[in-house]
Amino acid sequence: DPIQVLARYFDAFLYLANWGSKRLAFRFPKNLLDARQIEPYLWEYSIELRLVGDSLILDISLDEEEGGGWIEGEGWLSSLSRLRDDIVEGDHRALYLAWLRAAELQDADDDELEPPVPPGLTGADGRLSLPPSLASFIKFLDLDEYLIQAAAEASPPRQPTQALPPEEAIARLAPAERDAFLVRLARGEPHLSLALNRRLQELAGLSGPAAATPQRTWGQLRAAADRLRREAERRAAEAAEARRIADLQAFAPHEAEAWREVVALIEEKNSASYDKAVALLCKLRDLAEYQCRTADFQARMAELRACYSNRPALQQRLKRVRLGS
Repeated sequence: DPIQVLARYFDAFLYLANWGSKRLAFRFPKNLLDARQIEPYLWEYSIELRLVGDSLILDISLDEEEGGGWIEGEGWLSSLSRLRDDIVEGDHRALYLAWLRAAELQDADDDELEPPVPPGLTGADGRLSLPPSLASFIKFLDLDEYLIQAAAEASPPRQPTQALPPEEAIARLAPAERDAFLVRLARGEPHLSLALNRRLQELAGLSGPAAATPQRTWGQLRAAADRLRREAERRAAEAAEARRIADLQAFAPHEAEAWREVVALIEEKNSASYDKAVALLCKLRDLAEYQCRTADFQARMAELRACYSNRPALQQRLKRVRLGS
């Protein structure tokens, strides 16, 4: 059982299969993780947290229907291992992203409520702002970019904290608690610095639950993602049309020259030249439509087809792009 091996010897486990199975698991000392904070992000059979011995195992197991492609597993674990430290430090962005993918794969009900949205999915400018480990995790999950953007709309930027000097922070510990940390240090307790720093942050008021924000449903998230996708497609289409018009405007002064080049290419009587000629004719057609001179273009095309009616290879190409009779 790989989870038992993980619990005894390792901190992270990764499994990939080309039929669509992906599994990422982390081991945590149970005293370093607050299971109550992790619980909202869990999903039966997909995101689970369980106690194995003295460790808590976070097990993210996702099965995608569309597998079968070649996969490269090398390098993934090293790029994702930082997520374990982030979770220990209270950064739940990876958990939230995993929940999104689980909801997508499990075809969640529209009224399913999302878990708390962690800060830091966006930067101060409102755009997605993610460290390399989370960017790799998104790629690993194959998570829809518009779903992430929709989710990030409720994610405030991460606020930098002003840490107290260690001397002042430690002075706030009760003597008995300070002695207890020293005893644990003398016994060589692993990860003690993380536990101590978390406690010091609590005393300084720099940690604790984030401000509650209204929870959205899975249906609302999907609708927002669809809206963002449509907006992006509209912007892309508008940009493509603007580029097309600019290209036609730049091409317009060379129209007469292009007609002469078409004839010259046809006279070369070979396939490559025919292809270039047809491409130029398509551009001349687009220019005529843009300038509302379609009738002039059609008349000139009729003359061209009549002149080269004995060129079947050319005529076939013209018909293929709807320039032939």
